[in-house]
Amino acid sequence: MKIFKIMAIAALLVLSGSVASAQQSKSDETLEFRPHWSIGVQGGAGYTLGKANFGKLVSPAAVLNFQWQFHHAFGLRLGLGGWQGKGVVNAPEEAIFPFRYGQINADVLMDLTSLIGGFDHKRLCSAYVFAGVGAAYGFDNASAVPYMAELQHYWENKFFVPGRFGAGVDFRLSDVVSLGLEANAGMYSDKFDSKYEEKSPLDWQFNLLGNLKFRLGKNTRPYQGSSDKVGADDAAAAAAAAAAAAAAAEAERLAAEKAAAEKAAAEKAAAEKAAAEKAAAEKAAAEKAAAEKAAAERAALASENSKDMKFAIGSAVIRKGDDAKLVELAEFLKANPDFSVDVVGYADRETGNPQINLEVSKKRAEAVAAKLVSLGVEESRITVDYKGDTVQPFPINEQNRVVICTVK
Repeated sequence: MKIFKIMAIAALLVLSGSVASAQQSKSDETLEFRPHWSIGVQGGAGYTLGKANFGKLVSPAAVLNFQWQFHHAFGLRLGLGGWQGKGVVNAPEEAIFPFRYGQINADVLMDLTSLIGGFDHKRLCSAYVFAGVGAAYGFDNASAVPYMAELQHYWENKFFVPGRFGAGVDFRLSDVVSLGLEANAGMYSDKFDSKYEEKSPLDWQFNLLGNLKFRLGKNTRPYQGSSDKVGADDAAAAAAAAAAAAAAAEAERLAAEKAAAEKAAAEKAAAEKAAAEKAAAEKAAAEKAAAEKAAAERAALASENSKDMKFAIGSAVIRKGDDAKLVELAEFLKANPDFSVDVVGYADRETGNPQINLEVSKKRAEAVAAKLVSLGVEESRITVDYKGDTVQPFPINEQNRVVICTVK
């Protein structure tokens, strides 16, 4: 029948809507579902199934609902509703008669979207189905009186116990308010429309209702499991941060130690270099001082032991008084083998001539050198030279008749 096709299409739309909505992102995992009450007002059209044009059997319907959502996917609903139903008499001619009824409904609801996709307090669209039972009271059936002959189950006032089922969809307008659409069907005994239907033991009442619902109280609360997770995550993050800080501190300490060690090594190397340079300078200075001292001492010894031998005019014979000088010189040279001696002969310029004087100075130098050799001085340590009268070492003429023995 047409109404069943409409119900089937509505059910498919609800199911597809629930699947699509379930694919939305889940809510904040730190919150969980909290049981809560809601109150809703439904209004729309009812259709009592009968053998007449569809529009002729449409009548108004309204419901006031109180809902207890004890689980994110399941709830209980108590409804107070009714308004008007219509019956039809087809013979001898078609006639429509209205009647009134009131009904209390108790339904179990299942939120398909939350069942499939989990709890999400910010979900925009939720689809649900329900099934339940009711207690209906029919009254004001006077319009059926003229047709009592054709109505096998005419009643004036009567109780019915219908079963019911349906589906709907809610659209979240805010955290408190939602707007929805619901299609439901009620199954009454065959006496609901006062007629007897041989082929069906039930009378059907279909409703298409708009729904305005207000939530009473919060539907979320902190999720302890999530808090534990957050706490564990915080602890892990804190531990990781502490480990990172410790690693950074250790790296900084090692770097500081390395820098300090490098600085100490550099300072030590610089100090050692400075000490070595100072020691080398001191050594060089000491060596220089020692060398200068040794040179000075040597020069002093050389000067002290250098001798002058005077000669008579024109003579190359060593005076007896100078033998002692040559002995002393020879003993010094033998005692100090690192010294040598320069023996240089001279002649005075006022006596003779340059040729004679050169020859005389030569003989004088050779005589002194020979004497030293005879006293034990190696000939290789004696250097012999003669100047004649070309050089006058003394300002007094007579003093230039001399052989100067210079120790070196």
